[in-house]
Amino acid sequence: MRRAIILTLFVVCEACGADPRAVTPTEPPSTPPTDAAPTEPAPSANPPPTAAPPCTPPPGSVAPTYTELYEKYLAKGQPGHCATAHCHADPDHDVWLCGDDKSSCYAGMVKVGLINPKEPLKSLIGDPTESPLSWVNPTGNMPFDGTGPFPEGRDAILAWVAACAPND
Repeated sequence: MRRAIILTLFVVCEACGADPRAVTPTEPPSTPPTDAAPTEPAPSANPPPTAAPPCTPPPGSVAPTYTELYEKYLAKGQPGHCATAHCHADPDHDVWLCGDDKSSCYAGMVKVGLINPKEPLKSLIGDPTESPLSWVNPTGNMPFDGTGPFPEGRDAILAWVAACAPND
């Protein structure tokens, strides 16, 4: 019986042209002929990042300019008073430098991520759960010496962020 099975296997393999005793590894396919049409490359597992869509303020929105925000809420002597010495102005500024004018304050906010000029709607200052400003985020710790709600300031900052947080 065993001889019959081996004989049958031999006949079948011989009919296919294969040597039943040889084991050959599978060869990779040869390169395509030169007249073959080129194929598209496989899509990358990590496609290149795409640019954020441009920010467009909501139609009919009314928002303060950054100059107005700075002068009314962020400058020395104002409710946020970021531009105060030992706060975010020199001497001894803390974490980021606001400075004595709106341009240096804006630049300082960009540097620490409070303002995101590439994706303004993602600016940390307007995030209701992550903003350090207690006017926007009830658990925020700024202004350090006067945390708490301030609806007028919150609304102004949120309207400015929704208007794409321009340095105007």
